Amino acid sequence: MVKKVLILLFIVVHFSFGQESLRIAVLSYGDPIKEYKRYSVLSKYLSEKLNKKVDLIIVEDVDKVFQLFRKNEAQMAVGCSVVYFELKRQYNVEAVAVMKIGGKAVENGVLVVRKDSPINTIQDVKGKKITLGSPICMSNCVMPLYMLANAGITQHDVINIWSSGTDKGAILSLIAGIADVAGVKEESIKNYESHLKVIAKSPSFPRHIIMVSKNLDKKLYKEIENAIFSVDREVLSQMEIDGFVRPQPNMFEIIKNYRKILDLFPVLK
Repeated sequence: MVKKVLILLFIVVHFSFGQESLRIAVLSYGDPIKEYKRYSVLSKYLSEKLNKKVDLIIVEDVDKVFQLFRKNEAQMAVGCSVVYFELKRQYNVEAVAVMKIGGKAVENGVLVVRKDSPINTIQDVKGKKITLGSPICMSNCVMPLYMLANAGITQHDVINIWSSGTDKGAILSLIAGIADVAGVKEESIKNYESHLKVIAKSPSFPRHIIMVSKNLDKKLYKEIENAIFSVDREVLSQMEIDGFVRPQPNMFEIIKNYRKILDLFPVLK
């Protein structure tokens, strides 16, 4: 009888541990191949450090990220500040690190027009058509809207405002003349600088935030956090990043009221 109980206990424990795995959901910023290369290195590293399988999924739709957490099919995420705030609000997720790339852990949003455009200031945007690189993210949605709102411009002051889904889509719509103004993240314009001019630049805010569910076992949560800040130079080089910094409350100060900004542009919801 004791032997049978021990065998049954072994099966239950083995099954339980066999089911234990984690998944990182990465919200794509527009180059899924580069992102897969970067974050597959991170998932492999975490798998080794945690002695637990860590899977990776790259998604282009922010609603998919929320769905994965709602169904507990993801326990970690990489995304922008808006994704962080929404996951924190709805699914008890916390920011544990911010990636540092090119010497910076922050980024900026910009409003751009064509080089030959008569639009030179943000006030000139009134009565124009605006496209954004994203329907929700910070650099290519909320920050462009933040700049417009600070200039006293709402959706009632423009002909049309819509999301192109990606920064590349927004920039190409601008160059093709479909839009008069595009709101994108600053680094997205690097390959198009000969065609564009910047009319406004947002304040800085965190980018590439590593988030972890606080519903995980406290010990595992701490192990994940420790692993992230123990990454060696070889792994960082493979990820093509400088390292990780710990989030500070002041990093998010400028964007904590982002929902009020979105309320000024309900057509985007």
